[in-house]
Order: sequence, then C-alpha cells, then structure tokens
Amino acid sequence: GLEENFETPPVIATLEELKVVQQFMERIQQASLDDDCLPTEVIDRLQNPLTEIFTFDNQGSLRTAIELFSATTTASEEVFNKSRDVFNRAMSRELGDAFEPLPSLYKVKENIKEITGVYPIMHDMCPNTCMAYTGPFSHLETCTKCQTPRYDPEALATSSGTKKVPQRQFLTLPIGPQLQSLWRTPEGARAMRYRRNITRSLFEKAASRPDKKIILEEYEDIFHGSEYLESIQSGAIRDDDMVLMLSIDGAQLYQSKQSDCWIYIWIILDLAPDLRYKKRYIFPGGFFPGPNKPGNVESFLFPGLHHASALMKEGLAIWDAAENKTFTSNIFILLGLADGPGLTYLNGLTGHSGAYGCRLYCPVKGRRKEGANHYYPALLKPENYDVGGCNHGDVDAKHLPIGKVSEYLAGLNSILKSKTQAEHQRMRRMTGITRPSIFSALPRTLSVPRCFGGDLMHLIINLAALFFALWRGTMECDPEDSKQTWDWLVLVGDIWKAHGQRVADATPYLPGSFDRPPRNPAEKMNSGYKAWEFLTYLFGLGPGLFYGLLPPKYWKNHCKLVAGFRILHQRSVTKTQLVHAHTLLHQFVLEFEDLYYQRKASRIHFCRQSIHALLHLAPEVPRLGPGSTYTQWPMERSIGNLTEEIKQHSQPYANLAEHGARRAQMNALVALVPELDPSQSVPRTTVDIGDGFVLLMGDSCAHPISEVERQAVEVFYASHNVRITHNLSLHKWARLRLPNLQFVRTAWKEAPKGLKKVRISRNVMVSSGYSETLALVSIYSPPDPVLLTESSGALMVCKYQGISSLEVIRVKNIISCIAMVPFKDPHNGRYFVCEKMGLDMACLGGMQENE
Repeated sequence: GLEENFETPPVIATLEELKVVQQFMERIQQASLDDDCLPTEVIDRLQNPLTEIFTFDNQGSLRTAIELFSATTTASEEVFNKSRDVFNRAMSRELGDAFEPLPSLYKVKENIKEITGVYPIMHDMCPNTCMAYTGPFSHLETCTKCQTPRYDPEALATSSGTKKVPQRQFLTLPIGPQLQSLWRTPEGARAMRYRRNITRSLFEKAASRPDKKIILEEYEDIFHGSEYLESIQSGAIRDDDMVLMLSIDGAQLYQSKQSDCWIYIWIILDLAPDLRYKKRYIFPGGFFPGPNKPGNVESFLFPGLHHASALMKEGLAIWDAAENKTFTSNIFILLGLADGPGLTYLNGLTGHSGAYGCRLYCPVKGRRKEGANHYYPALLKPENYDVGGCNHGDVDAKHLPIGKVSEYLAGLNSILKSKTQAEHQRMRRMTGITRPSIFSALPRTLSVPRCFGGDLMHLIINLAALFFALWRGTMECDPEDSKQTWDWLVLVGDIWKAHGQRVADATPYLPGSFDRPPRNPAEKMNSGYKAWEFLTYLFGLGPGLFYGLLPPKYWKNHCKLVAGFRILHQRSVTKTQLVHAHTLLHQFVLEFEDLYYQRKASRIHFCRQSIHALLHLAPEVPRLGPGSTYTQWPMERSIGNLTEEIKQHSQPYANLAEHGARRAQMNALVALVPELDPSQSVPRTTVDIGDGFVLLMGDSCAHPISEVERQAVEVFYASHNVRITHNLSLHKWARLRLPNLQFVRTAWKEAPKGLKKVRISRNVMVSSGYSETLALVSIYSPPDPVLLTESSGALMVCKYQGISSLEVIRVKNIISCIAMVPFKDPHNGRYFVCEKMGLDMACLGGMQENE
C-alpha cells in the first residue's frame, strides 16, 4: 500500500482552485524547520533536545502553583487567582519571610511553555473563516472569497497604515515538542517503545517459520494490518520512527445556533492501546474557530502539516531517558481520520453524493434518479430503469475492492488537466475526485487513498438516521411511491411513544459503566442524541425492544446487522469471527435492498453510503486492523471534555483554543513529571486481590448464611475435594472493581434500593479459570434457542432463576458487568442480555465508572 508521495503531481493544474491546492502542497513538500514560524529556542530544542530528567528541585512554589493551575482547569482564572491569594496569605502567616509566594497566573503559563517547549502558534485568518493567511496566502491582505480585509481597518486608518492588527486568528500546536516530552522519563520512553517491541515480536515469529510469513489468527491492533506491516518491510517505517494518526472533526458548541469549530488531534500509535486513547496522551493539533465551517481547509491545516513534513524530512531529535541516548526520529502519518463530509477535505474525493461516493474509493458506481444529481450505491439495478451512466447491471458485493493507487493517480491527472469548470464537473463524475489531497504532499505516509479508512462511530449515527427515518416514516417519499406500501413503518403515534418509554424504562437495568443511557427517543431524538446513545439503543437494546414491534422479516434483518456489527466493534477479532461477521453483513445488505428498496427507482435514495460501508468493514480489518482502533471516538471524547471547559461564552472559540493549548502543555508537562497526574487511586476500605480486581466497601463482620447459600458453597468446595464440617459465616463486600474499570455491585447492597435509585450493576458475564476470592451468584437459564437462532445470535433471552440456581464462582472469572433488561413483560421473569458496545475501547480511552 505504500508508494512515494513526495513527488509533485506530474500535471500542473489549469483551474485556479486546483492551482492553489498544488501551491500549498508544494510548500509542504519543501518544508523546513527554518521556515516553520516557531520561536528560535523551540527550533533549537527540536534539533538539540534537553538530555536530563526535569525536576522541580528548589522550585516548590512553582510546582504548587502548577498543581493549583491544573486543579482549576475547568474553572475561571478568577478562581485560580483567589485560591492563590488565600494560599499565599495563609502560608505567609505561618512561615513569614521564609515563605516564597506562589507566582502569578501569567508566570505559571510562561513557565509551563518554557518547561515543555509547547508554544501555541497564531496565524491570521478571514473573520468569516473563508481562508487562513498561510502558505501561498500569507502575503494577502484581503480574503479571496468575501473580500473582507485581513487587518482592522480602524487601526490601519488611525495609524496611517502602519499598525496592522489582524481581525481574527487561529491556533496551531506543533506536534514536535509534544512528542519529545513523551521520551523524557524512563517509564515514558519505555512506553513509547511498545510499537517497536510488538513489531519485532511479529517478525521474529515469522523468521522462525519455513515460509517466513506473518500468520495472524487474531487481529488486535493497527500493527496487525497489512498496510503497516508492508511499510515496515519496505523500510518506510523504521524502529526509531514515530507513527501517528491525525483525526479532524467539527464541534457544534451550541445546539441552538450555528457554532461550528473545527479541531484536529494527534493519536500516537507508538503507545500501547491502553494508553494511546487516554486524554493525557492525545495531543491537540489545531483549532479553527467558527461559527462558519472553514472554507479553504488546506490553508488552516497548512501550519500543522508543514511542521509535520519538516520533521519527516529533517527528523526530530529525541532524548531517550530510559537508555540515556539521543537519536533522530522521522514521524510517519499512517492514517487520516474524519467523518464523511470532513474526509472530503482531506482526501479530495467527491463525497457521499458523488457517482463514486465510497470513502474508500472503491469502484462501485452509484445510481441516480432521472433528472437528479445525487448518486446512491444501490447494488441491484432497478426494474424499468434507463438513466444515462447508471445502467450497469447488478453488483456482486461479496468481495468489493478498495481503490487502487494507480487508478486514483490516473483519475487525478484527468482532474488536473481540466481546462474549464464544465470539464472539471464531467471529470468529477467520471473519477470521483475533486482535487488533489494535501496528504499527497507529505513525504512519509501511506499513499492516497489508502491512508484513509472507515469510521465506525459516524457509521452508527448514519445507520440510526436511516433506519429511524424508514421505521418512523420521515424518509422522503417519491411521488412514484406510496407510504401505504411501507409495511416497515411501525414507529408512529402511540406505538412510537410507548416504545420510547420502554427505552427510557431500560435505564435502571443498564449499569453505570454503560455511560449515558439512551434517553426516550420519542422525546429526545432530535435534541442532540449522542453516538453512544444510538450505539446502546440500536445495537444493544434493539434486538430485544424491536422484537414483536418490527414485522419479523425486518426484525431478523436488523439482527443480522447487529450481530455482524458487534463483532467488528470489538477491540480484537479472530479470523473465524471476521468471516462470520462479513457473511452476516453481506446477507444484511442484500436483504435490505430486497426488503426496503425492492429494485424500485423511486426508492434508490434508501440505499445510502452507510449501508454500502458495511460491506467494507470486515475486509478492512486485514488491511488496517480492527476498525475500533481507528475510529472517531477519541475525537468525540476530546471535543466533549474540551467544550465542557468553556467558561467565557462571550468568546467561546478563543476560550476553546486556549483550553486546547493548556491541554497540550499540561499533557507534555505530565509526561515530564508523571506524579503531577493524580493516578487512578484505589479507593479507601479496599482490598486489592491482584490482576486488576479490587474489593470495595467490606462489611464490618462476618454473617451466617442461609441453607440454600450453604449448599451452593458446599458444592463448590466438594468439586475441589474439600469437605465443610463446621458452621459457615461469610464476610461480604459491596463492590468489585474489574480490570476494565467497571464496578460490579452485590445484591446485598443493591437489591434494597428501588429501581428509580439504582443502575443495576450485579449482572455479570463469567468465564472459567482460577482465582481465590469467591462470589455467590444466581445463574440465569440458557438463552431461548429459537430466539437465538432467529436473531442470528443477536438476542439472548434468559430466565432469572433466583435462589433455585445459586452457584459459587471465583471472582476473577467475572469478565464484565452487563445489563439484563426485561423482555417484553417486565413481570414474566425473562430478560435479554445487553453488553456495553465498545466496552474494551472505552476502557482504553480511560473510562471509569463513578463509584
């Protein structure tokens, strides 16, 4: 998949908009740290890193001030200042002249910049977000689109043109200093060797095989993907290099008004999965303020990518604190991540509405309605259909390839040769390309389009939007069609309201670790329903709550989607699971077209790119590793926790950027001084029983147990050849923290609470294995075999058996905390299993349930 990106496209564009893109690309190709707009001292540190571990020796007041600064991150500056003043007065009374006052907020910020080397870089931009004055635009003084002046006209007028005050600026955070910080402690340096160690292990195992091939039975990370492994074999990625992903997305700061703000972040793949997705290891890259979407995105991305290109070419000097040595590292950007609309800014393709609308640039051509210009990837040719350019036959969807680099380059050349807008439009339809990708200018990345993958997170949102539009009847109905024939249209009126209440009623049965439970969709679906809510609702609760509501053929079809998607949302996927998931999703897509679209030209718009994308999910795993390892979930969390810190709503964009800069600097500082981060502490009244299991809130004394409980304990010990001859009493614990950071609660403490006061967390999934601490559990019945089969394994309905099915298990056999949600009638004793989708990835991202 790796080909040389560094060469300028062989064709020089004629059209001005394409010329501009090529000009940005040329400057990125020629990038050097010397023209990187960074302070001289920062450039010097990039080339000559500090070679000692940083300490706060003899700087106690500064350290305390920084800890106070970190503790008040989500508060206003006034809170810091008042807290500092109170502390200074108190300590001055205690110590007198011996006390060194805490420095001011300004000095704290300046010290953090100096210590970390993370300096925010500001560039001018159009006040209307049309463009940024970077690269080939850096000399302009008027926006090329809206003609708004770059500088404040009043300041220019009162200073006779000598005082140039930019009307607006945006912020970039160069990645180089942030990467250097990760190596400046021994533990940090060892953590940054994870990728190298895993890669060496893979190739050492291959070397011991007669055919020297890497054989994988399970895909667990991006490093198991062929794109990465081929880049290693070709020498494009070396041991000392650092491998990154860039993730970009727009954040809507306020639900009630237009308030777009675009953010991009860096994810460091050299770190292990249990570190790389956590907040302290995700580095902000840039902030493009709104409220409008950025116009020329290349001009906003330019400073960050120019800096990255310079590091790719010249190398980044790293001091490895673990080995006390300095080496040169060349960064490699493996993937660019974005949602569908955002990705078009990175890959230069037409997007979902184009004739070739697949984000992976696959050769499946879409179909359109007569007289329309929006294409849809319907596999089956409609009956009685004759639309120019769309009359190809049925598409075999079992093995869809993604775009080849050679085909992409040929298409790009055709685009660049366009001499008129009309010709450009025609070539866009024929090639699926609108302009060159700025990623093509980077000297060290996968070739376009292979450096872009899918995105499970936004796929969830898009699938939910499609299905609820169909089931609720809000989907546009063509004049040639009739909703009277839509037998799937069931979520309407009182039925929709009752179903929405059932979703809300499931909340007490969902453990707290399930994050925000899905709200009543009948009331809240149009009020900022989140991706996590759709994930739990559609793919967790869906098979149980839609049973008996959707007509059977549509319910069974939905269950195939759920069963296949659940597998591919896992952190690791075996080859056997991969084949099964692909079979389920292939069947789902073909059945979807048969059931809903029915080869009717009037229903082509049902066949969305979100349905088509499912056919690529399983085949992409051997290429890039599990899809869960390169989704937009880290970006979603970053947007969430950064926007929560906005305090100045009169200037939200500037405030957001400032907090982003603070995040980057504090992450770098914590990398230098790990103890500044209050680590995951074990709560009081606990017993750590090892392997990540922690008992919490034990009872003060042991208690006698019932006869039924005694029998279960005796059976357990008898199976281990231990005979109990004395009276039994047990010491009870209220909670158990699992290695995945979920809290399991016992019936002893949870059962007395009413449903309205609890999120039930005492249903668990267990495995066999050895451990010592014991748990007394009531085993559910085996799943209903008929429902299990009819749902393709997506719906497990079990009966609660109470004290008649008590069993003693080893605590360390507990895998996770799950939900058991009432199935249909809440009083019939039957429950269906609902696991938290993406639990292992949420754990990697630092999710921990509140006690």
